Amino acid sequence: MKSILFICTGNTCRSSMAEAMFSAMLKDAGLDMEVASAGTAVFFRGGASEQAVEVMKERCIDLSGHRSRPVGIHDLEKADLVLTMTRGHKRAVLEMAPALSGKVFTLKEYVRDGSDISDPFGGTVEDYRACADEIEEALKKLVKKIKAGNLKRETEDQRMKVAIGSDHGGFELKENIKEFLQGEGIEYTDFGAFDLSPVDYPDFAEKVASAVASGEYDRGILCCGTGIGISIVANKVPGIRAALCGDCFSAKMSRQHNDANILCMGGRVVGRGLGLEIVKTWLKTEFEGGRHQRRIDKIADIERKYSE
Repeated sequence: MKSILFICTGNTCRSSMAEAMFSAMLKDAGLDMEVASAGTAVFFRGGASEQAVEVMKERCIDLSGHRSRPVGIHDLEKADLVLTMTRGHKRAVLEMAPALSGKVFTLKEYVRDGSDISDPFGGTVEDYRACADEIEEALKKLVKKIKAGNLKRETEDQRMKVAIGSDHGGFELKENIKEFLQGEGIEYTDFGAFDLSPVDYPDFAEKVASAVASGEYDRGILCCGTGIGISIVANKVPGIRAALCGDCFSAKMSRQHNDANILCMGGRVVGRGLGLEIVKTWLKTEFEGGRHQRRIDKIADIERKYSE
């Protein structure tokens, strides 16, 4: 029997709902699998939050008997797959058991569906409903993977996938970046431009931004003459946080604090050497989560507000 362990912070909201909903989905699909949940910071063992119980009841799922518990090394070793709600949870798990990195992913990372699951703790019932909907969509994709016999992702599938593009002003820098990515064994797709002929930067910025926003690619890199125009366009696509960087510190902070998923640079501003150092720094830096996740969530709220 295969087993999946869901992880969040207190094991009273997200991971408990994920466990309950996924168990119901498996039953409906006729799949036999052990499902559990735990938390990285459980200070006392109690029930699921009142709002989580109510939201699950609306889905004909009884969460009233749930009891939170802290995750332990034995839990991690026993599970065939460990799925966390955020990258912060993933880091906490890997600090406990670094040797298990091959089977620890965020839920959305595993199904290629974007970034973290937002935390509804302290929010309204509506916040919990939205969170449950978000988790459910990812779980549906998880069930499809299991039905296809793909419980564990292949090594090839674990690689970072990068979408890259430029206009004529950023073409040469883009070509330099492609050489670097090839040398590092990083999978990428070039969305153009493909020569120095004058073109319009919005065309290529939209292609790369859409590819990243869809979840097909993990990150994107865009170049134009200054990096300004191409970053403006990319940030028009919902779900994109494009950062214009001209130094390594900005590149690092754009990942750690802003979870930037597209790096923008000016081919006529940074040279080959600096440009590649910026790319190297940006690609290797992970999002810190924590208080920064709250701010990323507010960005998403603003996007939704003006798209309605």
